Amino acid sequence: MGSRTTSIGRALRLTAAALFLLCSAAAGGETPLRTLYSSGGSRVKTLDPAQADDLSSRNMVAGIYDTLLEYDYAARPYKLVPSMLAGMPKANAALDVYSFRLRDDLRFAADRCFDGLPEEVRRITARDVLYSILRIADRRNHSPVYWLFRGKIRGLDAFHEADAPDYDAGIEGFRILDDLNFEIHLTKPDPRFLYMLAIPNAAVVSRRAAEFYGESLARHPVGSGPFVLTSWINDYKLQLDRNPDYRVQYYPEAENPADRSRPLPLADRVVFYLVKQPMSSYLLFLQGRLDLNALDKDNLDLVAGGGKTLSPALAARGIRLLRTPEFEVRYVGFNFSDPLLGKNLELRRAISLAYNVQRRVEHTNYQLIPAQGPIPPGVAGFDEAFRNPWCADDPELAKLHLEKAGFKDGIDPATGKPLRFSFDQTGNSSAYRQLGELTAADLGAIGIEVEPVLNNNPRFYEKLRQGKLQLFRLSWVGDYPDAENFLQLFYSKNIGGCNRVGFSDPEFDRMFEEILPMPDSPERTRRYKQMVRYLADRVPWVFEGFPIAYQLNHAWLENYHPHDFVFFKWKYLSVDPAKRDRLRSTFKPLSFAELNMQ
Repeated sequence: MGSRTTSIGRALRLTAAALFLLCSAAAGGETPLRTLYSSGGSRVKTLDPAQADDLSSRNMVAGIYDTLLEYDYAARPYKLVPSMLAGMPKANAALDVYSFRLRDDLRFAADRCFDGLPEEVRRITARDVLYSILRIADRRNHSPVYWLFRGKIRGLDAFHEADAPDYDAGIEGFRILDDLNFEIHLTKPDPRFLYMLAIPNAAVVSRRAAEFYGESLARHPVGSGPFVLTSWINDYKLQLDRNPDYRVQYYPEAENPADRSRPLPLADRVVFYLVKQPMSSYLLFLQGRLDLNALDKDNLDLVAGGGKTLSPALAARGIRLLRTPEFEVRYVGFNFSDPLLGKNLELRRAISLAYNVQRRVEHTNYQLIPAQGPIPPGVAGFDEAFRNPWCADDPELAKLHLEKAGFKDGIDPATGKPLRFSFDQTGNSSAYRQLGELTAADLGAIGIEVEPVLNNNPRFYEKLRQGKLQLFRLSWVGDYPDAENFLQLFYSKNIGGCNRVGFSDPEFDRMFEEILPMPDSPERTRRYKQMVRYLADRVPWVFEGFPIAYQLNHAWLENYHPHDFVFFKWKYLSVDPAKRDRLRSTFKPLSFAELNMQ
């Protein structure tokens, strides 16, 4: 109790300035009637769809830009629906040609890059869709998300390889029929191609804006999404305001009946604050200055007993707790270009056996489901009965395989010293530090020395690109609801992209390529399970687990429903301003005792 009290007190002091700024921002000037307030712990790196390879950036991109398709916010199971399209695309029988028709009311948001030009320049046509795809493929742009379209569209890879690609000439696989109608011709049948068009990176970008701003487009986005960027202060906040030119869309499932006939977005403004410390974000939420708040493992103790029951003090404020499994897998990667880790299967097996996942489950306050493979629960291909023999948490068996690897008791015979590996993570908070210490202890128990290395996000990914990592901890958040999205992480042609470890196996590549043209079927599901078992035996990762998200939201927040693939939920969210003001006025400071009541 004493240490927790101390940490809360420290966080209160650290948060005082943030509270002042937040309150001042809310009070200063004329605030729109419906303003949403949230926070995140990760800095937004870019607002360029072609460069956004982190979740924070992609979420913001999805609020400013629009995509051809999106997911129905209310439908379960997940369902693709038209976004910029007049209807769902039509496919030929072979599933290698898709026909599209754009809506006729699409406009890019007003921006100074259009000053002095005819209004018609802002109208979105098929040429804008083609340009956006080509821009991702242009290797001069070094887009980290080219994997979305690599090998899929006829002529696109040739465009990618060209030193000076001709945008005006187009490509064979994208045929413009008129301003609104176009076809995409694939290199081979692909039943999952449409999923790519709902990912924020596939958003439609204005050629005029991209050429006007150049690399500065990362900070001056010009999209056709529900919001426009009005303020971006690094390490402080982003502010998005309603886009008056957004296409007409309604949310008939809105909690407030009056909102069902109100065009989206339902909010006039969204304000995101960068709050790096989870405790600070939590305290801001308790003050009613944030409308919702994700809980980390430490704050979970304060909020809910066993992660299930909300504390009486919070329930009395009308606060709601949502517990949802995330479409994400966490893992420890082996760098396959490392001369030891990449070539020695028995060494990887030993490390995997020594890695105690249950300790990570406990460390996260049970916000983690142990993984046996890369495919999350709830997806066709997830094998509930499968138990990965290399995820057994068995130090004694790990020692035997370490000896088979040629390193008895962890000693490298070439040097006479213990094996030593670096272990890199993407953050530098206390939680990351603790995880590094756990890993060092686990591998130390079998004689392997581990040097935990903490990084900020940019530094980690720079080291990853340079191949300077050995062991490293990462996660993959699914882009679409199909197991193929997770199995592609091991496909050799994705090395340098989503295949972060550099795993290359001809047999796995063959199996992966065979399932690509297969539509959803029991046979495809059977093959997915077969591929997971094959991967497990080759230990490309230490399979850690699937996280569980805990989210708090205030009673005045409306329409919040967890969704794995609606990257920007904010266009559906609303607040009851009168209810917010009324409840805020009743909030009294919570004592430490109240915070800890179960």
